[in-house]
Amino acid sequence: MPTRPRRRRPLALTATAALTAVLAASCASPDTAGGNGDTTTITFMGFYGTFQDAFTEQVIKPFEDANPGIKVTYVPIQNSSEVLAKLRASTSRPAADVALMDSSVAPTANEEGLFARLDPELVPNLDRLVDEAASKDGFGPGLTLDSLSILYNTERVDTPPTSWNDLWDEEYRGRLAMPIADTRGVALIIALSQILGTDYQQDIDPAIDRLKELAPAVETWQPAPDVYTAVQSGEADIAVGWNARGQFYQDTSGGVVAPVLPEEGTVTQINTINLVNNSPRAEAAQKFIDYAISAEAQQAFDEAAYYAPVNKDTELAPEVRDRTTASAEQQARQIPVDWSWLTTRYTAWVDRIKQEVIGG
Repeated sequence: MPTRPRRRRPLALTATAALTAVLAASCASPDTAGGNGDTTTITFMGFYGTFQDAFTEQVIKPFEDANPGIKVTYVPIQNSSEVLAKLRASTSRPAADVALMDSSVAPTANEEGLFARLDPELVPNLDRLVDEAASKDGFGPGLTLDSLSILYNTERVDTPPTSWNDLWDEEYRGRLAMPIADTRGVALIIALSQILGTDYQQDIDPAIDRLKELAPAVETWQPAPDVYTAVQSGEADIAVGWNARGQFYQDTSGGVVAPVLPEEGTVTQINTINLVNNSPRAEAAQKFIDYAISAEAQQAFDEAAYYAPVNKDTELAPEVRDRTTASAEQQARQIPVDWSWLTTRYTAWVDRIKQEVIGG
């Protein structure tokens, strides 16, 4: 499997700097926000770490080069729940113009009026999206396609895992990192329901009970700074995480971290890119969204970060595509999920994981 040269990673914004950037952008006038009279600055809330590095280099910088009158300020966030909380707290003066959010959480933001519908004339690439990423009711479309995987440290694990059931193997007891109090846990419940032969829409008790059995073997539920670094450093040997970042860390760790597609299948995860309601820079924001889902941007970003493209016209190098959710193997093992139904149960499922599994 080819490896890529280690990337130089820019320093992330400190919390103080990020807050300052948000306030500066939100308080400035629409025409001159963040710059001189000819520059508009939009604020983008996106995931921290390697996602921020790759997205800045492969999407934001080329967009700014092509649009010298628009600048993009990146505000790093931990997860979709943090984005939701920040937007709820800033409805009159939005904390961002564009925000990334998991597709299982985004409908809640749509219903609460935190996101606005897009103008198809300003975002023509909406017509070029694959079905999974298509805009729902006019709101933000998918930006990335990913899937749940098992991660392991190749230098410390003698028998690589091949199945979700391997997480319960005594060999890995006390060596597990399970950050599942979010979408990873929700996706894992669906995978376990498939294995147990139960319908997750009817009853998740069997899957929750199975996770309870695993709890005593878990070393950490909240690896720091993230699960991928924890596996690379040897803090944990086995973990649950996302394929794209697992593939990225496989390259940058020299093969120490390896993601596994379990034989029973996996669950697709979609991050949506959204226009924040009441943004005073809606036109510039939608121009940025259109570029982010374009074939050009998708190819550059996905070949750096191993997401499957959302634009039908994107062509990835075969050796990259085979390591993404777009690969034939991954497509054949996708477990069907009704995310529209699941949106109304998402919080309750995460609460059960926190209370009964992690805190049980």
